[in-house]
Amino acid sequence: MPTVDLQITEAAQSALEQLGSDRKADYVRLSAGQACGCGRIGYQMQWEPTKVSDDVVVSTRGLDLVIGPESIEYLHGGRVDYRREQMQEGFVIENPNISTGCSCGSH
Repeated sequence: MPTVDLQITEAAQSALEQLGSDRKADYVRLSAGQACGCGRIGYQMQWEPTKVSDDVVVSTRGLDLVIGPESIEYLHGGRVDYRREQMQEGFVIENPNISTGCSCGSH
């Protein structure tokens, strides 16, 4: 079974723990893939009631993250963080191993 090297920061662990206390499903699905033809990678997190047999499970203090095989290459070596800034708050997924350059001008 494939694995994924994914760092979950302390801030993200705490946010997932808080979400786990008011869970809407058993898992959170973390997905990644090309967002457009220019090669930009998009990331998404959503509640997931079940996992499938080829999902990779990343355990955290609050909720288990499930990652499908199509997202592993985009998440391997990445980091999930949680940030509170003046105008926004939420999870941030970064992967310095994936090229994120966009030449289409729409991002």
